[in-house]
Amino acid sequence: MTPWFFLLLLSSPQIIHGFSVLFMGPFPAPSHWLWLENFQKDLLKRGHHVTSVNNFPSKEPHPNLTEIIIDPKFDIPYYFPKAQIFTMKFASDFQNLQLWWHVGLTTSEHALNDPKLKELIASKDHKFDLLILEQFFHESFLMFAHKFQCPIVTIGTMGYADNMDHNMGLITPWSIIPHLLLPHTDRMSFSQRAYNTYLSLYDSLMRKWVYIPKMQDMAEKHFGPYIEGPLPLIKDLERNISLMLINSHRSVDLPRPSMPGLINVGGAHIKPARPLPTELQSFLDNASQGVVYFSLGSYMKGTDMPAERTAIILNAFSQLKQRVLWKYENETIGSLPSNIMIQKWLPQNDILAHRNVKVFITHGGIFGTQEGIHWGIPMLCIPLYGDQHRNSIKAVRGGYARSLVFSQMSSEDLVNNINLLINDAQYKSKALEVSKKFRDNPIHPLKEASYWIEYIVRHKGAPYLKSYGASIPLYQYLLLDVLACGLLIVFAAVWIPWKLIKFLKKLRSKESNGRLEKLKKN
Repeated sequence: MTPWFFLLLLSSPQIIHGFSVLFMGPFPAPSHWLWLENFQKDLLKRGHHVTSVNNFPSKEPHPNLTEIIIDPKFDIPYYFPKAQIFTMKFASDFQNLQLWWHVGLTTSEHALNDPKLKELIASKDHKFDLLILEQFFHESFLMFAHKFQCPIVTIGTMGYADNMDHNMGLITPWSIIPHLLLPHTDRMSFSQRAYNTYLSLYDSLMRKWVYIPKMQDMAEKHFGPYIEGPLPLIKDLERNISLMLINSHRSVDLPRPSMPGLINVGGAHIKPARPLPTELQSFLDNASQGVVYFSLGSYMKGTDMPAERTAIILNAFSQLKQRVLWKYENETIGSLPSNIMIQKWLPQNDILAHRNVKVFITHGGIFGTQEGIHWGIPMLCIPLYGDQHRNSIKAVRGGYARSLVFSQMSSEDLVNNINLLINDAQYKSKALEVSKKFRDNPIHPLKEASYWIEYIVRHKGAPYLKSYGASIPLYQYLLLDVLACGLLIVFAAVWIPWKLIKFLKKLRSKESNGRLEKLKKN
């Protein structure tokens, strides 16, 4: 062994002794895991041992990776039929909240009933240095940190939420920070601030008094028989989270109060473009008028679309001068116009990096829109559900996107919007401008995330990354007790002298009356 190699080993302690990490992504949506897996792969690359609980077996086995695959996978379409998604319009914010709570409770219960996960809960010989959990309505899973007595790191897939602030010792200022569901800016009108307050208060109260107690009951049911003594409260476990990695970026999201334990990692999944398959490379290279790329993401498939909508889209694409690359899962769609290529799977990031891609037609998912932003591609957003509406509104407001309603759009709408995005230079200019800001990072977000994950283990949870404000009652945080004491002092300072003066006046009046009585008698 050469001296240089020996020095390299000494300078890389994670290679000699990796940490043991329990990595949990119980939510069954493929897009969520495609994002989370980037963090898992980087930990494996750094020499750590990962026990992974998720719904999707790895395509790249690793000697340091142990997988616990939830099987059967939770059947999302049964509870949330795809046919309804293609016909629905924007649901109310309160319906979306209730939907997320319901999905969180049902998917958590489903995962915890998996026999392999039950074995992990019952085990007595496992030890972990860290729990990493997706922060997406699976709070009962925080009990694993109590079982294994290890610190917690969460990964917030959808961005910031008020409860994340609270658990780090912050109170979200509703006057300038809109609720997670809302697309508002920090310059809200009075009506927007009023609605934001109403929605945020509803979320906070329902979460505290309805949703979290249900998660507590779930944890008691599944963990209670295997852990001695009373279980901690879920709300206390939330306050014990050491670090939150948030899918957010300063260039496209609002500035907000922060703590050292809140780290933005938006764009962590975006890597340098890799070579494309020969057929795709040729299709893109030879597109003299450019290419329009169309994908509805990993969950909603082109084959799920109603036939009349597919016909509208095909008719629109046939009128374009550009070539169209369409993620469509069935090659028997019928006779295709010569300018269209369909494939059931496409390397989206690598395609968007190609110089000939002019427009990205997307459902507005947060991961896809970040890729479009990174590569500076104008987008046509066709949101279907969830946060896609919020993401689309923000992209349109940013000047690098346009938007259509899927259930109402016509072929003419599609053609006109695509042509506007290609021919109006302002869209490309805005896309390149936001791309420049999005890429301008001191360190790649994935590397930053891995650094802080290792930091948490090295420093035993690093409790100093959050404020003690997370542990004190709201009345103390807002200084209501101090205010009450101050008001009491002011009240006493005014009331006591006033009463004293009143008493003295009364006493003097009695004395005066007594003298008058004596004079009258005399």
